[in-house]
Amino acid sequence: MASSLIKWFKGMVGREHGTTPELAERFHAFQAVVDGNNRTLEAMTEMGEKLGGDYLFDVNYTRSAYAELVAAISDSLRHFDHLTDHRFLELKETLARIDGLVQRMLTSDEPVSSRLVVFYPDITWDMAEEVGGKNYHLAELGNSLELPVPEAFAITTAAFSAFLRHNGLEERLTGLGAADDAALAGLRAAILAGGFPEDFTASLATALETIEPRLEGEATLAVRSSAEEEDGDLSFAGQFETVLNVPCTIEAVQDAYRQVVASLFQANAISYQRQLGFDPGKLKMAVGCVAMINARASGVIYTAAAGKDRTKMAISAAWGLGKGVVDGLTDADLYTVAKGEELHVVAQRIGGKEKMVVNLGGKGIEIVETPAEQRALACLSEGQVLELAKQAMAIEEHFKSPQDIEWAMDNSGRIYLLQTRALRMDEPTEEAPALEQVAAIGDYPVLLRDQGVVVQRGTTAGKVFILHQLDELEKIPKGGVLVARHDSPHFVRAIPFLNAIITDVGVPTSHMASICREFNIPTVVNTGQATSVLQHGQEITLRAGEGSEFVIYEGIVQNLLREERQGAAKLRELYEFRRQKYIMRHIAPLNLVNPLEQEFSPEKCQTVHDLVRFLHEKAVQALVEFAEGQSRGLARIFGGRTPLHRLNLPIPVQLLLIDLGGGLQAGAGGKKVDVEQIGSIPLRAVLSGMLFPGVWQNESVALSGGDLMSAMTRATDLTGGGQELAGTNVALAGREYVNMSLRFGYHFNMLDCYCSDKPRNNHIYFRFVGGAASITNRSRRISLMAQVLAEQGFALKAKGDLLVGRLSGLGRQEIEAILDQMGRLIGYTRQLDALLDSDEMVNTLASRFLAGDYRFDP
Repeated sequence: MASSLIKWFKGMVGREHGTTPELAERFHAFQAVVDGNNRTLEAMTEMGEKLGGDYLFDVNYTRSAYAELVAAISDSLRHFDHLTDHRFLELKETLARIDGLVQRMLTSDEPVSSRLVVFYPDITWDMAEEVGGKNYHLAELGNSLELPVPEAFAITTAAFSAFLRHNGLEERLTGLGAADDAALAGLRAAILAGGFPEDFTASLATALETIEPRLEGEATLAVRSSAEEEDGDLSFAGQFETVLNVPCTIEAVQDAYRQVVASLFQANAISYQRQLGFDPGKLKMAVGCVAMINARASGVIYTAAAGKDRTKMAISAAWGLGKGVVDGLTDADLYTVAKGEELHVVAQRIGGKEKMVVNLGGKGIEIVETPAEQRALACLSEGQVLELAKQAMAIEEHFKSPQDIEWAMDNSGRIYLLQTRALRMDEPTEEAPALEQVAAIGDYPVLLRDQGVVVQRGTTAGKVFILHQLDELEKIPKGGVLVARHDSPHFVRAIPFLNAIITDVGVPTSHMASICREFNIPTVVNTGQATSVLQHGQEITLRAGEGSEFVIYEGIVQNLLREERQGAAKLRELYEFRRQKYIMRHIAPLNLVNPLEQEFSPEKCQTVHDLVRFLHEKAVQALVEFAEGQSRGLARIFGGRTPLHRLNLPIPVQLLLIDLGGGLQAGAGGKKVDVEQIGSIPLRAVLSGMLFPGVWQNESVALSGGDLMSAMTRATDLTGGGQELAGTNVALAGREYVNMSLRFGYHFNMLDCYCSDKPRNNHIYFRFVGGAASITNRSRRISLMAQVLAEQGFALKAKGDLLVGRLSGLGRQEIEAILDQMGRLIGYTRQLDALLDSDEMVNTLASRFLAGDYRFDP
């Protein structure tokens, strides 16, 4: 199809339209870039679809799919180099760098870097494997968002491998397999007695000499785990060791490092790894050395509250160090903040805070009774809550997903961020019966209800096991309901056998809470009296809803029980699934959004999607610049007629048109032309839809964080060059062909169409990506557009806020009618992501659009 189009275009060369052989050659290169980008995005979308959970695949699929993707983007880059006269040669190095990261994942090779220690400001976007997930994400907060994080450095996975080799432990890991407790204990003992290579010791000593003068007070460190996948898609919450208040001496830090590495082989951690499909010994451990904050108060933020209402965030706080909150040792304060353009506190509950964890300087920490006068006091003022909420919103927006954030506030009131990771959430499901409708059921008395916090929703049943000591975990029968005074991440050992967890004390932001969500275990914490109300061995049914809504019945209520809960080895937790998901981190995210910003540069391309975006934007710009240069000469040759024009449109869109031959009617010319002078069949059809009465809404739409739509499309002076042309809307048009690039604010449309009297030559290719609202709203807009385009006969692929559609083989009149509808859709959905606050609204507006009703109001 592309070759026939190029053949047509070459036939126009030298005619009266002002087209030259040089412009024809440039257009050929541009079309090849578009084709390569399209194939790249289709491969990317297909790989993303496999992650939806409906497919089984192995490493051979991943390798094959990735090979197709790399071939497509390589073709695009090759033609792009020709189109831009080799001005962006560094893009080849960028692609090679991304490819190297992906290939290393496919082959499970060791990281190429030999760096043993890296300070946080030196951690770059491609070092996640090298420094581990926890280090990587915390460094990102300081490096990219300029948020307050403590002084810190990372001890890399290369150092971990060097440590193992130095102590002859690699062979023992290879044969570990399903090792018993004695073998694991022997391995931990060998690690705790291990020595350090000279270069490791030297690098660590240099790092300590550098960081110690920067620290205040006691100058101690928190030596923390940062395993390869920790705080990525899997939390590993509370499974590995953290050693607090470590003096800045080489001996103390090396001793703490041994403890953290040894914790990789603790019974809890091994149980967790096995449940997620890891072979013991395969996971590599990086370590973070982070300045201790002498915390007056600490806590956790969930940027999306539990349940269906994702418009609120939860902030917990307790006196002292954060261990009291994340380990569920105390009844913490809980603040609920409404998200939106103006953050505000909508609810607060002041917890009892009977205990607190205090800093003993270089001697560790201690759990003590909270002074009586502090227990009833709120840990945070309203201003401090909102400051935390504002920082949390910036983090959520940066990582494009809800976050689980740990924080601390020092004695001066300064807030530090200590950790962030993706928040695993119970996704909204179909409406279930309200709890009040099922609260009284026949002969099943209600034992407890609505006195606590639901961590993980669900309905389940089993025999109560009252836990008094952690060493009793091995005695819990399969299908039991664990009931305990406090929560603990150690419960992970029993999770394969549990149906539910209920505690007297706890918060929904603890390590145990994260693990329960990860394994889909119905969980209720902070009931205050579960251990006294429920009896050991008693059969109960738990129905956990949202927020504080739950009911515990005496007996097994069969008609409430859903299908048996699936085991921990869900598809999304299988190794191949995780491997592809990590590979997709280097492929799918789009970081380059606004071509008018300085950040839109080759060095900021971090993913394949970034490369595609950069290639298309700069390819359009290069073609416009070349056509502009041609116009100056051709204006003299053709008596004022040039191939580059600005369209006069009655809507706030500035659009440049490059006439490839027949794009304008005979006699039309000059820099500015009207819609009536357009000769391109497909362009005329699209514009007729965009200009249809009622489609184009000019009212501004309020967005969280301000009016992001102020960056709405603009085209700059035609005589400008370089960066001034970035973001320009362009239509390359011939009599039967158009390629349009339209950017409205923060989303991007690309349409490529051939429309002739020969159906077999006709096609429409459409791509849409981006937006300024939340990913949920952007996905809803994609869903609405997909419904409309499916009715037009498009074959569609959608993932997140990306939509790709293809259609071919239809007659000219059908193509024109569809293009008219697409023009209406482009105008109609321009700001729609900000308004789609429910799935029901998506269906309503899609139905209206198809009926010719373009109102937004309910």
